[in-house]
Amino acid sequence: MDSFADVLYRIIAMIVLFHVFSMPVCLTGMNIFCLIKPRFVRVMGTISWSCTVFFGVLLSMLYASFIAISPFAEWSEQLYNNQKHQPFWTDALGIYIAIAALAVAGFIVLAIMPLKKTPPLLFVLAMAAQYPFMAACLVWCVQMSSSLSSLLLAVLPANLIIIILTMFRLKITAWQEQAENRQSDGKVIDRFDRLLNNSKMWPLFAIILALPLLGVILGISVLLGQSPDAIIKAWTETAEWRLSGKTAPPNLYYDEHYLCTVAAGGHEKIVKPLRMGERHGHRVVVNRQLEIANAFEQILEERTPHLHRFIRHIYDKYGFPIARCIRTKSACDIVYVIMKPLEWFFLFVIYLTDARPEDRIAVQYMPGYRDFLKEYREDHASNGSPV
Repeated sequence: MDSFADVLYRIIAMIVLFHVFSMPVCLTGMNIFCLIKPRFVRVMGTISWSCTVFFGVLLSMLYASFIAISPFAEWSEQLYNNQKHQPFWTDALGIYIAIAALAVAGFIVLAIMPLKKTPPLLFVLAMAAQYPFMAACLVWCVQMSSSLSSLLLAVLPANLIIIILTMFRLKITAWQEQAENRQSDGKVIDRFDRLLNNSKMWPLFAIILALPLLGVILGISVLLGQSPDAIIKAWTETAEWRLSGKTAPPNLYYDEHYLCTVAAGGHEKIVKPLRMGERHGHRVVVNRQLEIANAFEQILEERTPHLHRFIRHIYDKYGFPIARCIRTKSACDIVYVIMKPLEWFFLFVIYLTDARPEDRIAVQYMPGYRDFLKEYREDHASNGSPV
């Protein structure tokens, strides 16, 4: 029977999951409603948009971590278990930061500048700044469509597109209403001026202006050392995603239940992997620390089975949840360093109790090593020497 603490934990987890999954649905519904009925933007738009950006970024980061996306792992990097490489080539990040910054500046102009005091060309330029950003959001949605689980990461950029289109509709409608009430001052209005004051044409003008605007961004990026084709390679220099053009090396396996096994997945300069081994039918990375820890557990199982069962019970209860939360190489490095004193203690016990300690350590995780140990024990037991 579950304890009160376990029941309470499950209730809290269900409440958190409900809010995590219901919030994007509710905010998306509100944003679509504001797009269809722009007059409600003044009532609920500001709150809905602010919550969309804040909680969208937060929940996207949490969900990306949950599905084990490594944001800084390039396609050629070796990953483990169900980890995924970066969906966006970070070397091209500078161009897209510039595009996003320009879009934010343009959105602020559209949101706060008064219609009566703002030239229509400025509104058109502000709208033009949104198109490269909306295109990037659309490409991101396509990139995330590689699997159903990753598709949830397309919710935020899709909402950002809806918000921008809503702002377009608000400004175009407001300008048209103002133009209908505007009195002629007697001056001759040329054709360009009449077209520019026709706000229904602003989206078309913005598309025309967006192309040279994007060219300026790319030109500045090239001067700063960025590759000219980085805007495209940002999506193709990846693996495992819809637009990816690379093939990543197959993921290796490590048992997420065991701290030392997890630690072996850290950076090579720190954890010092020795070779590949086999565990539960999977290939695993083996380092000295992992060998020593497994050899120590075998000695406990042989010499003190009751103590081994007690320690195993405690570890299964508290160690498993900790080990399964370790998903990055840096976290593996930290665990490796923390386990160092225990590694030295394990090594001391092995050398104190085993006649051939290095033989026992060396055969850990080798294919068929358990059969080897069985023969090794029987041979030494028949000779009357300690195992």
